[in-house]
Amino acid sequence: MLAAHDTGLPGLRALLDDTVLTERLGQPVTRSYLRYKPGTSAISLVDVGGRAAIAHAWGGAGPEKRAKALLHVATEDVLLDDPARGLLVVDAMADRRLTALQRLVRSERLGPWLARLSHEVPVDATPVTLAHKPARRWVGRVPLASTDRQVVLRAYGRREYDAALAAHGLLGTVDAVRLPRVLGSHRHGLIALEHLPGSVLDERVHAAALRRLGACLGGLHASAPVREIDVAGVTADPVDRLAPALGGLPQEVRAVAETAQRALRAGPGAVIHGDFSLDQVVADGHSLGIIDLDRVRLGNPLDDIASLLAAAASTALPEGGPGGATRLMDRLRDPLLAGHAATWVAGYTDDLGPRTALALLSRAGEPFRSGLPDWPRVTSDLVLLAGTLASQQVAA
Repeated sequence: MLAAHDTGLPGLRALLDDTVLTERLGQPVTRSYLRYKPGTSAISLVDVGGRAAIAHAWGGAGPEKRAKALLHVATEDVLLDDPARGLLVVDAMADRRLTALQRLVRSERLGPWLARLSHEVPVDATPVTLAHKPARRWVGRVPLASTDRQVVLRAYGRREYDAALAAHGLLGTVDAVRLPRVLGSHRHGLIALEHLPGSVLDERVHAAALRRLGACLGGLHASAPVREIDVAGVTADPVDRLAPALGGLPQEVRAVAETAQRALRAGPGAVIHGDFSLDQVVADGHSLGIIDLDRVRLGNPLDDIASLLAAAASTALPEGGPGGATRLMDRLRDPLLAGHAATWVAGYTDDLGPRTALALLSRAGEPFRSGLPDWPRVTSDLVLLAGTLASQQVAA
């Protein structure tokens, strides 16, 4: 439906349907992430026979964008080039927006740069990709020489790089929880971070660990002076571009967001994580660490708890629907809040429900972007769940 509706983007079908690129490339293709601007462009992270690649589709400005995307790209990194359809597939490390990938991470310059930071890596070490959102952010890690430790590497576009450095700069020393230290930063948009050993938490986490996590999070929030902040919460992700497949749901997203925004309250503010979820927590025995700190900002502490609940609900929606997601949030909420209250003593507003609704709506486009087969149904369930929370004024 989307491809048929968007005639100005002839290559869109190839990015939405894995079988199209599989036929064109002669290898099995699996999409894992996609961003889409109707009539203008789409960009997708795909696996091509075990090789990470970026697929581009462009509209009228295709020739100009193609020329920029191919600038400094080696011939062997071009998997498909179809200018007539505005379609291009290149190796993922040829991401032109993340200049650090080709100029540093993928080059012989990485080792010497880390060595100048007093972190020697083996001569033959190759960084391993952990996550990649094309044109936005790449995360990887590389082993250190003569030790079992590693260094985490995070590459950004220019604006994202500046924002990430500023976010890390908001954090001071936090005794309650392990935080990765910034080991160095490079002008090409690369930040090297300490790697925290351990395993990430998931939705199976038990109540005792949730209480510890809440206490650690409260310690993070209490690590800077408390100040009064306004009512601002996170912003809903507009899904208007998906209207051909969602009908009137985009209007419902806006209505629920407006209801939730009106229900927010001013209250005590703190330095918060800004994008908190269970998989941002690393457990090493009883010791907990918090990672992915590039969205740290000033906000209401409940925004971090709402973010965790919304992220967990989003993982439960595809299989469990709104009922299963609600049960999971109910199981996580109380022990998390109990632990948080032990270290955060500045008090709470009564708007955890509306803040959770907004955190859910900020993920409204994720079912589509991540390629869930029944993403319209999951998106509808997400908005339905947000609607039940949007005006729920309950003290934390």
